Amino acid sequence: MAKTAILRARVDSEKVTAAEQVFSKLGISVADAINLFLGQVCIQKGIPFALTTRPHLDLSNATLSEIEERYADRIPNPQTSAALSEKPSRRFKTATQALRSLES
Repeated sequence: MAKTAILRARVDSEKVTAAEQVFSKLGISVADAINLFLGQVCIQKGIPFALTTRPHLDLSNATLSEIEERYADRIPNPQTSAALSEKPSRRFKTATQALRSLES
């Protein structure tokens, strides 16, 4: 697809510099990053990350219980934890073998 649109936006120059350093490590340009963002907006039909007014919590600014409470919906419940800790009854060397076992 031809790139013909031009975007202009006023942004914080310090943020741009910090972002450019990250993009450089990733081997992409600011324009590439913007195109990636716009592509994800189109795919997901919305902003591709959660928008919230709550501050980000981590161990530098919150207690472990505050973090657990905030992200409780992302922590596996006891049933899921038990299933994740089970050892598989059978192991397969290839995906084909695993799929064949499902058919039988």
